[in-house]
Amino acid sequence: MKTLLRITTFAALAALLLSGCQNKKIPGLDETVYPLSVDREVIRDVAANNPGDEVVVITTDAPYWIVTTSVDWITPDMTQGVGGGKSTILTLQIASNYKGESKTTNPRSGEVKISGGHNSVTVTVSQLGHEAVIDPSASIGGIPDMDEFKDFINAVNDGEGLTRWTNEAGEIELLTDLDLADFDDWVPIGDAATTGNGTNASTPTGEYFTGIFNGGNHTISNFKAVQTMEKNKTWGLFGYVLDGTVKNLKLTGVDITLNASDVADAGIVVGTLKNSTIENVTVSGKLALKGGSAATRFAVGGVAGFLVSEKKEDQSEATVNTLVKGCTVTLTVTGDRNGNTGNGATGCHFGGIAGFSTNVNKDISLVKIESCTAGGNITSNFGRSSGIVAAANYATLIEGCTNNMDQLNTFSGGSGGRIANITCILGGNGGITDCVNNGSITTTESNCQSGGFVALLNDDGCFIKGGANNGDIISAFVTDGSGRDFRGLLVANFSKFAEVSGVTVSGRVGKYVAGGTPQWLDVNADNFIEGKYIGYWKDDAAKAKIKNLTYVAPTTAP
Repeated sequence: MKTLLRITTFAALAALLLSGCQNKKIPGLDETVYPLSVDREVIRDVAANNPGDEVVVITTDAPYWIVTTSVDWITPDMTQGVGGGKSTILTLQIASNYKGESKTTNPRSGEVKISGGHNSVTVTVSQLGHEAVIDPSASIGGIPDMDEFKDFINAVNDGEGLTRWTNEAGEIELLTDLDLADFDDWVPIGDAATTGNGTNASTPTGEYFTGIFNGGNHTISNFKAVQTMEKNKTWGLFGYVLDGTVKNLKLTGVDITLNASDVADAGIVVGTLKNSTIENVTVSGKLALKGGSAATRFAVGGVAGFLVSEKKEDQSEATVNTLVKGCTVTLTVTGDRNGNTGNGATGCHFGGIAGFSTNVNKDISLVKIESCTAGGNITSNFGRSSGIVAAANYATLIEGCTNNMDQLNTFSGGSGGRIANITCILGGNGGITDCVNNGSITTTESNCQSGGFVALLNDDGCFIKGGANNGDIISAFVTDGSGRDFRGLLVANFSKFAEVSGVTVSGRVGKYVAGGTPQWLDVNADNFIEGKYIGYWKDDAAKAKIKNLTYVAPTTAP
């Protein structure tokens, strides 16, 4: 108890002494509150660009004063000064709030505090921001999002300029992945009113795409549509491309149903490609096709529907004007001809890469399909169906392509279908070089021709050089009245051609048996040419143009 008393008494004594000190003035200390004023307590609307300096007049009777600021973009020309009843001009240097014409900056505010003689005053400074002036035609360097993609489509189809999305390289570049799942009714980029494709003239009316579209190796997913094709229309992600390029693009989750009402062409990437290029594009998904009831061409491709080249004014030698290069397709395809029994130019066509290719005037302007790969499978009753291009009508070169698509075809009626793995028909000035087929064909009807590479060689100038066939031919074909058997591991019908040489032939030939195992024929290195298992050739003159073929027995025996 004594100890506690001592502590309590000491604390009380300390409190008493401290109270006495607080109430006592310290000798020599000036505690006068001096008047302090400024001529402006608010500085408004300082310019964002080239703001210049602002001045404040300070007046005080205090012996001295000091300046502090709340932000680093206001710099006073002095941080302290002398009062004594005199006025002083304080200059405030305001930093720029401007970052260029195309950049938006926000308004800002800060405070300057002047203190002295137990008094202070605050000056508030507000500076304007800058609202960027956007030129609608000025480039933004590409397509950065879905809204800009939609605006780009509308600009093409309204015939407006595309500068806004064009980068310094002169390309319209996609800068992001896009998901098209929310598009209910797809309108192609370059939605030409009519095409002229039905007569192979291919002169479009309405809008088309020209220029370079660079997908930047980005992915467009969920490209889905159910579309009825009107007469002389073309349809795809891009409709009609003329003097243009589409490249470096991936299309995934494709789910498209196309119905033809009359002559029409469609491709998943481009409907019609004229004097233009598609390069390094991949496509995967499924495709359902239904032809029209009339005998009019319906040509569809996994990449492009209709490929056409036309000589340019200054051309004097053979030149590739239309090119599809380095494209890969993986598709599940179903096709119904819907009453169209044509197997020629007026039939239904499907090709894993392209539907139909030709030259406008049968001259030196060429179409080329190069280093493309088709995979998946085709189940249809189309009159022409193939892994690479359904019909290489004229001036078409197919080089270094690979087909991995298997086919089941049930075409019947008419003069018979033509089914193949590289192309169904190879026409004038056409050629196949160093292509490989790994897909097998099964045809279930007795008048459907089928070939490992080609169904019909149809021009004295066309050729096949190099490459290999590794797929089987299973056919219900019955020889015609002249005893001709139009099925073969290479060409169903060697009708007219310049040369077939240097091809490695493999695979099996079998007769289709409904619901059962095919009846495999005995094909070997000794009989594959003489037995016409490579296809039908009519005489010694034709045989003489078939050179340097090599047979390799398939690893899977019948």
